[in-house]
Amino acid sequence: MTRFFAGFARSVRWLEDGLLIGVFAAMLLLAGAQIVMRNFFDAGFAWIDPLLRVLVLWIAMLGAVTATREDRHISIDVLSRFAPPKFLPLLKRIIALATSLICGLLAWHTFRFVRDEYAWSDVEIAGLPVWIWQSILPLGFALMTWRFLFAVVFPARAEPGT
Repeated sequence: MTRFFAGFARSVRWLEDGLLIGVFAAMLLLAGAQIVMRNFFDAGFAWIDPLLRVLVLWIAMLGAVTATREDRHISIDVLSRFAPPKFLPLLKRIIALATSLICGLLAWHTFRFVRDEYAWSDVEIAGLPVWIWQSILPLGFALMTWRFLFAVVFPARAEPGT
């Protein structure tokens, strides 16, 4: 069973890294192409600018997910500076639990937001409904929730399956 989780974790890591690299490369190429077309040909595609704005959202969420995976996320933790060293493992678990609850709430509410966009929106970006582009929000927060919950149960491990 441990092999399964290790393989699953590697697959998720590979997918996250691939998406992060792919989205960043797409942003560079699209922005560069738009600049060249505007400056040299007085033309451009109307869909590139809104797509680039959405891809910034994807980069932010994928970066946050990656930072959570690497335990390099922003952490404002005043209590651990003043707590005795013997309480630090318990304190880290409590903080991870609180963070997972917050990320879980964000995942739920962004899921509701995307669901409403699916039901009511007819806006398209690059030919796709806007809810598809916004789906990174609940997915990213759900993955961060999972990682913080895993840190509550297995604080010594960086991610599931390792």
